[in-house]
Amino acid sequence: MNSRLAEQISYLLLRHEYVVVPQLGGFIREKLPASYDRSKHLAYPPSAELHFNSEMTHSDGLLEERYALLLGLSLRRARLVLEEEVSQLRHQLIQQGTYHLSGIGELQLSREGHLSFTPDSTALATSASAYGYAPLSLPALPQATSGRQALSGEQDSRYISLRLPKRALGYAAAVVISILALLPWGNKVETEQHYQAGFTPSVEVARQLFGEEKKVSEASSEATAKDEQGNLRWSTEQDGRYYIIIATERTEERIQTYVEQARTTLPKASLTALRSPRGRTIRLALTSFDSSAEAYAYLNELVKEHPAHRSAWVFHNN
Repeated sequence: MNSRLAEQISYLLLRHEYVVVPQLGGFIREKLPASYDRSKHLAYPPSAELHFNSEMTHSDGLLEERYALLLGLSLRRARLVLEEEVSQLRHQLIQQGTYHLSGIGELQLSREGHLSFTPDSTALATSASAYGYAPLSLPALPQATSGRQALSGEQDSRYISLRLPKRALGYAAAVVISILALLPWGNKVETEQHYQAGFTPSVEVARQLFGEEKKVSEASSEATAKDEQGNLRWSTEQDGRYYIIIATERTEERIQTYVEQARTTLPKASLTALRSPRGRTIRLALTSFDSSAEAYAYLNELVKEHPAHRSAWVFHNN
């Protein structure tokens, strides 16, 4: 009957960000925004990745309601049916050490009692074809270039290219020369104010006029310390640590919106932006730990104190 459990988890993951299986854990669907590969000229549609959090054992009611609707039972009896199927799953997991949820992935139980999860590459909740999307070819349009840009094949986005006829440039040059010829170059009057504008006082005169220089080192050091505390740290190294992830985006501009929100709710958090090895995903982490036990303990406290971060999850950067 656990095939029914896998089918209902997949059904709910297509409609919700996460689904909690009571007494087992939560399956999280991490949304990945659309992206564009300039080297291949392909626009990739939005997609998703599946993760598992063994600490999310408290039921959110989604599976119970689904079972009640599917089996035509009351919510209480549907909960009993669900608990029985989860009990069978846990028993087989203890006996064999692994359990495969069709269309979702495989659960592994270590000798120390830690649950891990490996998603299927063709999982229904993460497959782009399930949403009716496919990569779209968008080749770059040919554009006329000149000079050094024509040799390199690149265009500088800081400048605007204007195509002007040579005859118009000749007319403009003739007008400028005529105006310069009519200016009264020999009648320039130099006054005393002209020389005063270039006067530079000595150090002694400056002290008499403006007083001693104010010490601003303390204020500047405080501002610098504040900036360093609020800065976002970027990392691409796979250091093997366990990170608490609160957002996933494709661009730095989008990740900055989550940075501002996190600084409001958790001003003391040490924010870290983790780039994926392929550079197509950016994950925003609140903090990191050496072990999974410490990371999950922090995650439980975070969810209790800040319900807005309930969708946070633990990412092993290896």
